[in-house]
Amino acid sequence: MKKLFFLILIAFCGCGYTTRGFVYSSNKILVVPTLNKINITSEAQRYSTYTSYPILIEKRFTNELINRFNIDGHLKVVSTDTDALKLTSEITQYTKEALRYTGTEDVNEQRLRLYVNIKLTDPSGKVLKSENIVGETSYFLNGPSAISESQAQELLVEDTGRRVIEAVVEEWQ
Repeated sequence: MKKLFFLILIAFCGCGYTTRGFVYSSNKILVVPTLNKINITSEAQRYSTYTSYPILIEKRFTNELINRFNIDGHLKVVSTDTDALKLTSEITQYTKEALRYTGTEDVNEQRLRLYVNIKLTDPSGKVLKSENIVGETSYFLNGPSAISESQAQELLVEDTGRRVIEAVVEEWQ
């Protein structure tokens, strides 16, 4: 009986970490269109023949944030409101790196990363949260699990959007 009670107690206690939603002064949020601040003229990028840049990724990312906030439901997305929280975001970097090669030195698996700076302000302009967030995905170029780079970019945008929503809505304790 004591062992059963102990097992039930451990199952309900968990690991000690919990999440709870942030409590803001407003339950509305204004998602400002994301800015693309990727420096494509930097010296490191100029000599790289491997990096490509997705077209209009900032627009896709803004739409993903709005969709995620609507699905989450903690904050209502509005288009104009002076009493709403304001979320601004900037895409600062997009990277692509090879993870695995075939026997003939062709790339078999790649990882994409999207670096985003976010800033959440209250209606008075006070910064509530400012973070750098990195989303990532990996994908195969060959074989049964192969997907295209554009499909992987969609997964990347989804992952980064999920991480931003978690940073805004949840608080780890």
